[in-house]
Amino acid sequence: MKSGYAILLKTAAICEGEKNVQTYSEEEKAFLTSHHYTEGVIDGHHLRYVISGPENAQAIVFFNGLEIQQMFMRYVETFEQEYRTLIIEYPTDTKRNDEQLSVIHSLLEKLNIVNPILVGASDGGMQAQLYTRRYQDIFALILMATVTLDSEYLEPDRKRPWFTSVITTALKLLPWKLASRILTEKVNTYYEVETEEEMAYGTSFFQMIAEDPHSKQKLIHSFRMVGELIHEPLMKPSDFDCVRGRILLLQPEHDIFSKKDQKTLEALLPEPEVHYMRGSHHGPWVLQEEYISIIKGFLNRIIES
Repeated sequence: MKSGYAILLKTAAICEGEKNVQTYSEEEKAFLTSHHYTEGVIDGHHLRYVISGPENAQAIVFFNGLEIQQMFMRYVETFEQEYRTLIIEYPTDTKRNDEQLSVIHSLLEKLNIVNPILVGASDGGMQAQLYTRRYQDIFALILMATVTLDSEYLEPDRKRPWFTSVITTALKLLPWKLASRILTEKVNTYYEVETEEEMAYGTSFFQMIAEDPHSKQKLIHSFRMVGELIHEPLMKPSDFDCVRGRILLLQPEHDIFSKKDQKTLEALLPEPEVHYMRGSHHGPWVLQEEYISIIKGFLNRIIES
């Protein structure tokens, strides 16, 4: 069996050697030639965001995994022709999830976004669930590669409330280059059925993160917000009545989240449309044409109805 380090070397070589494989850094540079961040202070917190698409169109708001908003670049480029799209670089000085959700809600009010479609991936999927429960003015909910609050994934934080503090302290002390290399090697052990090109693309995502001097602070904040989830009351099916019949759930067949956790989320949601997706795609490599195609069809159906 290949080690994570061996896979890393191979995928890095593919990124450099194959002209048809575009890295995440290359995609971001191309993206930023036509999309620009707006900076502002909302409720006393500094944040950046990219808003695009027709001003009066139905809005899609993306909730990031690992607080890496670049993971949704392809989605913005796909949907901005018909929809108003919003990606957000979260403020890293919020202490609680309800505080962060309040900032996001205030931003949506500032941008005159009402009744949006929420798309959340990984821990961003849990944030999208919390937002739906709290504000209710949601048209549709799309969740990818995620779980809910009643999950095995959060058990370490429930059993050992100090668990998140240990992780974030370790991240603070580790040099960022070393921490990002460890993270990349760990993620590369998740690959099971991916092509070499898909592995190279996923690896290039973490290479991009390593190059960003703000990534360490964002990652620490992300872990803190996940650790805070244990203080939230568990979700109920009635929390999603506002989007009943307009919920799309896309779960990888092989994911870091257990099958039990995936089924728990599926059972929680009222009348979801559920798809189990090929591969062990989690985080950045959830961004593939199959996901986008299913979301397009789902949106066409619920908007036409």
